[in-house]
Amino acid sequence: MRLILSCLFFSLISFSLLGQVPNSSADIDSTEQRVVEPERPKVPKSFFIPTGIRIGTDLVALGVNAFGDNRQRYEVQADIDFHRIYLIGSYGINKYQTKGEGFEYSNDGNYYRVGIEADFLKFDPDHNTLTFGLRYARANYSELLTTNLVSPIYGPYQESLTNEAVSARWFEMTAGLRVMILKNLYMGYSFRIQLNRRIFNANEFRSYDIPGFGRAEFDNRWTFNYYLTYRLAWKEKKVMERSR
Repeated sequence: MRLILSCLFFSLISFSLLGQVPNSSADIDSTEQRVVEPERPKVPKSFFIPTGIRIGTDLVALGVNAFGDNRQRYEVQADIDFHRIYLIGSYGINKYQTKGEGFEYSNDGNYYRVGIEADFLKFDPDHNTLTFGLRYARANYSELLTTNLVSPIYGPYQESLTNEAVSARWFEMTAGLRVMILKNLYMGYSFRIQLNRRIFNANEFRSYDIPGFGRAEFDNRWTFNYYLTYRLAWKEKKVMERSR
């Protein structure tokens, strides 16, 4: 009888203890339900109103003008901000001449580029930018080729060929960095991969050099620019708070 009562007493104690053991899976589910991720702050529409325009020139072109003999090139670039998207454009003029054994070549024209860039630097009121973008580019120019030839009948003579009203177009993928070095004064570089070049109206001879692009023998190529720019601001840039 004592043995039976002891067994019943021990069973009651064990049952009561088991009833107090928490359901671990239910607790985990309730904990997960209580954890709520903070909502990302929405970008106010006012952030997409431009705050200024940045205007500058290519220092590489100025260096070529100063230390080179064959090419004269001047370029101006401007960009305007729409929050973290920049509308950007550039315009340049170009003169190029070269000569070799039995020929002389000259080129005169202009070019422009227009496109957009996305800024991957966040929360920066100084407008420092790390950008990746796409551009459409076009050049208009004329070129002259003079060659020295020898006729078996008339002897040495010169022949001049002219490509008038030539145009070319291409696309660019760009990566660039702009850093403020003084108040509203920026320096930075742009890498360009120039793609899918097309030339139109080069009827007299094969085009040799394209303003803003370079040697016409390449369909695709890459180039580098280093810019000095100044920002004309008319509005302060607001900074979005980070989500916590």
